[in-house]
Amino acid sequence: MKSYNPPSATYRVQLHAGFTFKALKEILDYLHLLGISTVYASPVFTATPGSMHGYDVTDPHQINPAIGTIDQLREIRKTLQQHNMNWLQDIVPNHMAFHPSNARLYDVMERGPLSPYYEYFDIDWQHPAPDLSGKVMAPFLGKDLDTCIADGEIKLALTDKGYAVSYFEQIFPLSISAYDVLQSVLTDSDAVPVQTLLDTLYQQATSGAALKEWQQAKHQLHTPANRALLEGVASRINNDKELLKTLMQQQYYHLCSWQQADRQINYRRFFTVNELITLNMESPAVFDEYHTFLHSLYREELIQGLRIDHIDGLRDPAAYIERLRLMFGSSCYIIAEKILEHQETLPSDWALQGTSGYEFLSHTNHLLTNPAGEQQLHAFYYELLPDTVNYKEVVYEKKRLILERYMGGEWENLVRYCYSLKLADARTNREHLKEALALFIACLPVYRLYPSQWPLDDYAQEIIRDTFVKMRAMNRVAEPEIALLESLWEDIPEADKARNRLLFLQRLMQFTGPVTAKGVEDTTFYVYNALLSHNEVGDSPSIADFSVNTFHQRMIARQQHTASSLNTTSTHDTKRGEDGRIRLNMLSLMPDVWRQQVAQWRELNSSYVSTLTPADEYFIYQSIIAGFPADGIVTPAYIERLQQYFIKSIREAKVNSSWALPDETYENNSVSFIQRVLTAETGFLENVRSLLDRVNHYAHISSLAQVLIKITAPGIPDIYQGCELWDYSYVDPDNRRPVDYTLRKQCLETIIAKEKTPGFFSYLSEHRQQGLEKLFLTWKALNFRRAHADLFLEGDYIPLQCSSAKLVAYARAYRQQWVIVIVPLPGEPDTTASVLLPTGAPGPWRNIFTGEMLDNKGQVSAADVFKTFPMGLLTNEI
Repeated sequence: MKSYNPPSATYRVQLHAGFTFKALKEILDYLHLLGISTVYASPVFTATPGSMHGYDVTDPHQINPAIGTIDQLREIRKTLQQHNMNWLQDIVPNHMAFHPSNARLYDVMERGPLSPYYEYFDIDWQHPAPDLSGKVMAPFLGKDLDTCIADGEIKLALTDKGYAVSYFEQIFPLSISAYDVLQSVLTDSDAVPVQTLLDTLYQQATSGAALKEWQQAKHQLHTPANRALLEGVASRINNDKELLKTLMQQQYYHLCSWQQADRQINYRRFFTVNELITLNMESPAVFDEYHTFLHSLYREELIQGLRIDHIDGLRDPAAYIERLRLMFGSSCYIIAEKILEHQETLPSDWALQGTSGYEFLSHTNHLLTNPAGEQQLHAFYYELLPDTVNYKEVVYEKKRLILERYMGGEWENLVRYCYSLKLADARTNREHLKEALALFIACLPVYRLYPSQWPLDDYAQEIIRDTFVKMRAMNRVAEPEIALLESLWEDIPEADKARNRLLFLQRLMQFTGPVTAKGVEDTTFYVYNALLSHNEVGDSPSIADFSVNTFHQRMIARQQHTASSLNTTSTHDTKRGEDGRIRLNMLSLMPDVWRQQVAQWRELNSSYVSTLTPADEYFIYQSIIAGFPADGIVTPAYIERLQQYFIKSIREAKVNSSWALPDETYENNSVSFIQRVLTAETGFLENVRSLLDRVNHYAHISSLAQVLIKITAPGIPDIYQGCELWDYSYVDPDNRRPVDYTLRKQCLETIIAKEKTPGFFSYLSEHRQQGLEKLFLTWKALNFRRAHADLFLEGDYIPLQCSSAKLVAYARAYRQQWVIVIVPLPGEPDTTASVLLPTGAPGPWRNIFTGEMLDNKGQVSAADVFKTFPMGLLTNEI
């Protein structure tokens, strides 16, 4: 396998039935022209029917037919090779879909311990609950099983794949352990052939037949001669509720209400999603089987890199990465989705090029926010909502909420596991141990740690110390159990006890991540709304004292340690589009204006508020600023998008509505409020447009700064689909709307055709509303970067001193090549500002965007740099 260098720039595409391989192939020429080196694809393997994201994989050994075929992928590869482009593939090693099209899982449900996939999934077959012992929980009913049977909603059905249990449109396989119940109703002598066939099938199952052989064997049941008899058996069982109940008790799975999984569960889920069951990826056999097809794509050079989804779900990520490296080799570009907290770094023992870039989003987002104004916005928020507790208290409260209300089963499983490993005994107060675990999970300041051997590294030990200090401040009653939990992090000489400690801690870490993700990203971020732009994946509204110097220090460290991480500013997971986020950041330049405007809006709209809380009303006003159409025209489609976004937000917040128990009255009143304020003749819309004129005056420039930093700072620039023009989208599914590539191609071709003509920059500014300046900057900087790959991958990052706090500047230097990046910080420009160059810096300089020349006199004037275009990208190549 030939060596694969890190990408020059990636372009993330969301593949699904609405955007297929065929559609992707049609834009490859455009992506190459834009300056992209690498297609960064969402999961392409077979997923649940209708999946829009691909993370619900059902067969990792097949290309999703809704997306295309492997031959189409080969055709794409030919085009990519012509452009010297590559393919970065998103993979999902943590979980698969709990769905009928997941043949591996349904074989486990059908053949139980006789299935070759019995240990493929992370299932606790020894769960002490009688209903779950030896069975996998299947929490997909609207009520409990007995009630569903009594109401005639559960039926035995004959399908083209054999007998199955049906519940409305859902189908579950009939376990072979229930065949004796079928045979018990076969009393007629004519049934002897069917009885014999059932016996033969059972024997074939016990012989450990491969999945394909087993499925072929079942087809013997479906001869026309047998059909009437088999349907008669089903009818007899369906007409006898007690017999049907007996049949259901014989399954290798336990059908129950979906709500039961909040209290009791015996398989590990992705977060709190019942429909996603996790894998035993630490098993070498599971690892090898799961990655077989993926590796064949790599060997054929159809893909060149991997992005690991949700690596924190794996028991031992370092061991998984090591195994992946052994399979794919050292030349494969591999990154992982990993959310790093403010001071956190990627574990040094991970054989990765880096992360998918959420930490870069955070650094850039804070750089492009006015810190003093942000503090004033937070103060205003507390005036508006005086009962609001501080952010860290909200996080603690919401992590506890997720654990107690939605992950009670996982919580109980951890307590039981602690006892089963003999880490706790009869002297341990069980309820206090349970509370100690809750305290630990809620107080841990990072998503998780990675215990794999003793002693723990210094960083982990520091985090543990801080966590236990916080725990003890919360609860002194459970001190013995807190001390017990604390002792598990210490090394001991006995090998068995040390091993059990690691097993428990690794299991515990598989749940701290989901509790944090659900408690923070999917709850707190919709509850604590001081400034929504920092309620973002990888970011936090609690980061204080972020300065230009902080940014420089982060970038120096990034170049030293993870220079090939992605630099992302929008993803499929971000809560709002990158340019909508910048708009909100600009409110930090005008906190007093915003305060007055909100007071005026609340007065204007008071008659429409109904049951809407002040917190939700404030959330709506910020969301309007973030997502308001670029052309200022409010359409029914935009109103509906905002309404759908808001319903999702209040359900995620779990205060006035929720996914489990939607409050239709509150939701309808909220939707009505949005409709009225965006259509009524109250002056509200005029006020919004007037404020947005002021916001956009600064936001357009800061959005360009965000793009230029992303392309030139340490790391690999990642463009999310469509974001080469303005991106004012909301959270998914809004950010997965179709992208108009015809428009983007036309815009880029026009830019290229006009670039050398008089009046070009006036043309760009005249079409600012369409985002042409952003597209121009993206095209120009990406192509320059591609032509100077070593400079940006290997070059030093040198912070440059500025005479004004209104600028940030840095150089990238590699051998004799230099480039200087100068961007204005939010606010009115300082026309007298200059950038001081280090001793020995070359010159003169050429502005990549404008072609203008600047002499090197030890400093560069910002006025000279920005006189034609508001960003500076200077090269010493003439």
